[in-house]
Formats: sequence, structure tokens, C-alpha cells
Amino acid sequence: MRGDALSLILLGIVLIFGIVAYFYFIGVEEVKVEYPYFPSVPKYSDINFSPISARVGKLPTEYLDLSKDYFEFPYSIKSSFLESSKVVVCPLLSYRTDSKMNNITGECQELTLGPNEERKGYIRINLENKEEIKNSTQLSIVVIVTYSSNIRGICDLYIDSGFPYCLVSKNSEVKISPLLTPNPIKLDRDDYFSIDLEIERYGRELVLDRVEAKALETKVIRKTRDKKIEELITIPGNCILDKEIKVEVLREFLRVCTLPQPKIEVRETMIEDATSQYFKLECRDLEKKFKICDILEKKGRTDLLKKIPIFLNVSFTASKIYSYKLFLTN
Repeated sequence: MRGDALSLILLGIVLIFGIVAYFYFIGVEEVKVEYPYFPSVPKYSDINFSPISARVGKLPTEYLDLSKDYFEFPYSIKSSFLESSKVVVCPLLSYRTDSKMNNITGECQELTLGPNEERKGYIRINLENKEEIKNSTQLSIVVIVTYSSNIRGICDLYIDSGFPYCLVSKNSEVKISPLLTPNPIKLDRDDYFSIDLEIERYGRELVLDRVEAKALETKVIRKTRDKKIEELITIPGNCILDKEIKVEVLREFLRVCTLPQPKIEVRETMIEDATSQYFKLECRDLEKKFKICDILEKKGRTDLLKKIPIFLNVSFTASKIYSYKLFLTN
């Protein structure tokens, strides 16, 4: 009897240690769902230059006094972009003599404006050739503002059916309209789709520095102690146009890239190994194979199987000109 009791106790201890070892080395599966993060897309972002004056948009004084050695005025420059913007402010005094335009340039100022930041400074132009200026016509101060920043957008790539729509921020110098083709994409017919841009230039100069588009992924992460499995609704490949493109005409079309149709990617990471496979984005016959299909069905988020948001980021450099008429003092 005593030996049987001891055996039962030992058996219980072994079972307890076995259960503890199982949960320690294998572990209970943790499941986490990560939904697409939608970056903010402002309706309008711009850089605005303005003289600081009682009259909005006017110089503090419209008279040029040639008895002084320089002409100056305070200014304000504001950014309504969501990211940092590099700005160069270059002033010049422009005047006409004998049907010829002449310029006296001032020193350029380089600024970095943070999101929604305002900075103040002074425009100063040293006065040269005063006799020419005295006998000139069409006298004016010109300020050239060149800035680099980003315009954002989000477009939905629909699967099989839907109503395409894009949300893109605008700017006084440029309007960009993305176009996904085909959209909707038919998974049983279309192996690829393209991302194009229709660009309208309004200002003096426009250069596209970089264009990037990426799918905002839905992800299910399953973890145990020795393994991690990620299931993603994604688009394979990268879409980056990393070269300067000068927009010469007022309206231009640009092919950014061609990408394969959306897929389900399965990434499996072991302690010393990692694998990745792509599967057709089809859940009707594979619900038992993919955890992501089952979870989205249970959470009522099957809309994420019908469209994929694509985030667009266009880095550009543009220039704008501000001109203020001047008069000579008597």
C-alpha cells in the first residue's frame, strides 16, 4: 500500500513537471492582430511667405530711400506640412533701365521648418548702382522661395469589385492625382497592377525627388516560445522611384511602378531558421489553413479582404515668387 501511494506521488510529480516543461519550452500560443495604420493626409499643405506689416501681403514701406545703404523689412514664413521642410529664401531688387532688366541680389537664407512652424527674419539688400536705380523704371522687390517637402496620399486597391477613391493632400505649386490600374483588380485574371501619377504644375519650377508607395498591411502574429508565425495581407515587392524628375510641362503623366497582385504572406521564424511564402488571397476554400481569414471573419472585418489601402509619399522641390512694387522717395 505504502509503495503504491509513493508511486502515485512520484507519477503526479512527473506529470506536474511535464506540464510545466511543456508550457515553458512550447508555451501557450499568443495571437495578436495588427490592423493597417492610416497616416494623416492633410487637405492642403504649403509654405507661405509674408512681409510683417499692418497691411496683410504688403511691404511695411513701399518707398525706397537711396540715401540709405540698404533696403530691409521683416518677414514671416510658415509651414503647414506635417513633416520638416527645407526652405531657401532669396531676395533681389529688380529695376529696368533702357529696356533692360537689372537685379541686385541679397543674401539667401536657408531655413528648416518643423511641422506647422512659423519663423521670422529680415530681408536685407545692399543698395548698389544708385544712379542707375534713380533713373530706372519698374522698380520692385522680388523674393524667391524654394522649398522641399512631401505630399501624402492614400488610395484603396479593391479586390474584384468596389468604387476606387484616393485622398491626396494639395499644394499651391502642384496637384498630384494617383491612378491604380486595374482597380478593382481581378485575382483570377490580373497578375499585376500599376501605380501612375498625373502631375499638374502650377508654379515656376517643380522637381520630384522621390516617390514611394507601399501597402498598409493587415497582420496576424502567432507566438509560442520557440516559433513565431506571421500571416499578412500584403503586396509583394517594393515601389520606390528614387530619382529626380523635373516636371517640364504643366501636365505630365508618370509611371511609378508595376506590382504583383495582393497575396497572403506567411512568415515562420524558428530559433535558427526563417521562411517566407506567398499564397493567393483567397479565403473561401482555405479558412482552416489561414488563421487571418478566421480571425477577420469572427471580428467582422472581412472588408480587409476586399480592399488594400496603399500609402503614397511624394518628396518634391518647388519654387514660388513674391513681387512687391517700390517707389523712390523724392
